[in-house]
Amino acid sequence: MDIPSLFMIPSAVSSGKVHSVFPNSTDADFDFNRDSDATRVNSEGLIERVGYYGSEEITNGSFDTDSNWVKGTGWSIANGKASNDGSQSGTSEIYQTGVVVIGKTYKLVYNIVDYTSGTLRIRCGNTFDVTNNAIGTYTAFLTATSNAGVGIQASADFIGSIDNVSVKEVTGDRARLNYEIEGGLVNTKPSLLLEPQSTNLVTYSEDFSQWDNNGSTDTSNATTSPSGQITADKITKLGNSGNDRVTLTSITVSNSTSYAISAFVKNDTNVTGGVTTLAFRVSGGTLFRRGYEWGANGLSFATTQASGTRTNEILEDYGNGWYRVGFSFTTNGTSGNFEVDIDRVNGTNTTSIFVWGAMLEQQSYATSYIPTNGSTQTRAAETCNGAGTSSILPSEEGILYAEIARPVNDSVIRSIALSDGSAGNVVLIQYYNNNIGIVVKVSSSAQAVFSISNTTLDFNKIAISWKSNSYKAFVNGTQTNTDTSGSTFSAGTLSEFAFDRGDGGEDFYGKIRDIRVYNTKEMTDSEVDILLTKITS
Repeated sequence: MDIPSLFMIPSAVSSGKVHSVFPNSTDADFDFNRDSDATRVNSEGLIERVGYYGSEEITNGSFDTDSNWVKGTGWSIANGKASNDGSQSGTSEIYQTGVVVIGKTYKLVYNIVDYTSGTLRIRCGNTFDVTNNAIGTYTAFLTATSNAGVGIQASADFIGSIDNVSVKEVTGDRARLNYEIEGGLVNTKPSLLLEPQSTNLVTYSEDFSQWDNNGSTDTSNATTSPSGQITADKITKLGNSGNDRVTLTSITVSNSTSYAISAFVKNDTNVTGGVTTLAFRVSGGTLFRRGYEWGANGLSFATTQASGTRTNEILEDYGNGWYRVGFSFTTNGTSGNFEVDIDRVNGTNTTSIFVWGAMLEQQSYATSYIPTNGSTQTRAAETCNGAGTSSILPSEEGILYAEIARPVNDSVIRSIALSDGSAGNVVLIQYYNNNIGIVVKVSSSAQAVFSISNTTLDFNKIAISWKSNSYKAFVNGTQTNTDTSGSTFSAGTLSEFAFDRGDGGEDFYGKIRDIRVYNTKEMTDSEVDILLTKITS
């Protein structure tokens, strides 16, 4: 019997749902929730924000008529676009009032369709996005800090035209099908990404003109970022000695608390031997830093510029010359500075790097990118559960299979479970410390408890089969454990699958490529073993 009773390969999502493949019933779909938007890596290898959005808030965003917009000096509407002729003495806006509500987050899009000179930026309430100065489509996610409407502001010397202005409220709830970048290449098989709540404490994650430049200069929007948009800044070293840097100062942190620091970096001048350093200086405390050396084969950990106790270090190749770097540390103070340093040792004063996507999170490891533009931003926690019914899921005997990856090795227990909605009748697969745990409980009594040593952060294929007096665990094609003594569930006991331990605790945060549940009641022991080997290999 090769047909599972529940089968989820991340491939289809809709509002609040992750859809199962089998059976052909909505009872097998997963209920998903996240009360914010979030980022993922899409099938093209680009980082993008995903969520569900409300209705269009802008009227006449395509400028079909000369109406609905308030036009400042220099602005006019004609021929399906809004144009500015540069006749204003200062900045000038074209805007609409009553469009946004304070405290809500919006997706704002506009096109620059003609360009001669100057810059534009879009406003949501009193919050502005970064400036733009080239033909193209620009997208911003801004939280309204007032009810002052939406405007596109032109600099005093802007001459050009815009079209297709759109403003929609971000309502969240779209599950993320994330495509892994492995060795700079995109894996064509996505995984469902589930993460806890996290806040990016860096208030300007992409606009480094808002940071302090110590011995360096910043060029805004200098190249294409990992998002596919021209939003990455260039940091240029001015001197020949020391670590020239950009610094975001006086970030408030809690004492004796775990934080994760990360950023995306790219070499500009391809100078080998130069070191880029990511650092957090605790005020009056420790300097936590890690150096990364640029070589002929890309970026690697440097033997210099390392200090402070660091854990969960990352150096990930995102393709096109971009790398995400970072580490975790524990504070010994209540404030500090985030630094990106350039330490070129080749004697030239014009070397530079590109930087994008800086993050500081109160986490023990770096999570997916959270963009900011003037304030901290929070990604809500995700839940995914409620798939199946007692008529779909087997109880007396069966197989639970998962292809999953954890984000980090730590003491946090991350569980997936078949259960009756409690932690008393449950088939569990867990990650904890450097182990995979498998537990079967019937009426709160443990019938099988397996612990398999496993340190990889890559995907593991894990399966547990259960029936009376026969429990077997397989990992990556190998049988790891067996137990020939134990009772099983009564018919109709197991009624749901969830990414937790059954009762809502020990949420699973990580990546999921495949979940299956098989009813083995019509199978021989030999057929069960063949199936276990097949699906985990």
